[in-house]
Amino acid sequence: MNDDGLHTIGEVARLTGLSVPTVRFYSDAGLVPPVGRSPGGYRLYDDEALCRLELVRTLRDLGVDLATVTRVLTHAQSLADVADRQVAALETQIQTLRMRQAVLRQVTTHGADADGIARANRLARLTAEQRRRMVTDLVEEATRGLDMEPGFAAHLRSMLPDLPDDPTVEQIEAWLELAHLVSAPSFRDGVRRAFERHAADRSSGADQGDPESWRQVERAVEDLAGGAMADGISPTSAPGQAIAEELVAAFASAHRREDDAEFRIWLAERVRIGADPQVSRYWRLLTLINGRPPKPDPVPAARWFLTALEAATGIRTDR
Repeated sequence: MNDDGLHTIGEVARLTGLSVPTVRFYSDAGLVPPVGRSPGGYRLYDDEALCRLELVRTLRDLGVDLATVTRVLTHAQSLADVADRQVAALETQIQTLRMRQAVLRQVTTHGADADGIARANRLARLTAEQRRRMVTDLVEEATRGLDMEPGFAAHLRSMLPDLPDDPTVEQIEAWLELAHLVSAPSFRDGVRRAFERHAADRSSGADQGDPESWRQVERAVEDLAGGAMADGISPTSAPGQAIAEELVAAFASAHRREDDAEFRIWLAERVRIGADPQVSRYWRLLTLINGRPPKPDPVPAARWFLTALEAATGIRTDR
């Protein structure tokens, strides 16, 4: 600093942490003009120039272009307006990066080939309506021509993927997995079989009772069979068989059926269809996509009960 309180370009660079070429560039661009020259012709800057340089550096670090920086320094545009626009731009960039990260994880996690990563990229960029249409098409195909209980059918059609405006990488990954799942023939066949069973039971009167009673007995499976699993009880052991008998009686009561061989065969088939890991995975992915709290996976308890039921009745269903 000289006797007038002015700084040479080298001093300015040292005080601001910028390089001399960078300070010279901003100076030549008119962002931070010198206030004078030394006897030797060197540029001199005052403390206000230091403040302007600090602001320029901060805005550039935040990704603001030079034209906008100039408008801020000349008071043609407010800092608040610049910040608002920059936040919007960054949100878009962040969302784009999240999608890229999710798509690239398909390669590392699932070993996707060139076609696979291209498909994942297309799926990641679908609109909300296109995402919903994929699931709606699945439901329409799986229920076509079937006599579905109206409330149940309406519930199915309402459970659609609804990514938020700013989804996490995990939510995007969940959507990619769900899209792959609903496109898989084995999954679509399994869903169709489940709905065919629902329609057949509705038509024959086998599925009696009310939905709330059915939900209660399903929760009983999670509690009793799940608890038995946690305690290490084998489904074929005497304690396991006792739990199976208790659950069979609860199912017979909930469905208003006689506990006979025909009912047990029917129940085993129902449990087998309902304990499809793919269907369970579908609901878990949908929950994650829609940002809802996760629920315990009912499949392990259902599979335990199915094994116990088959052992208790001597029947064997196709797994």
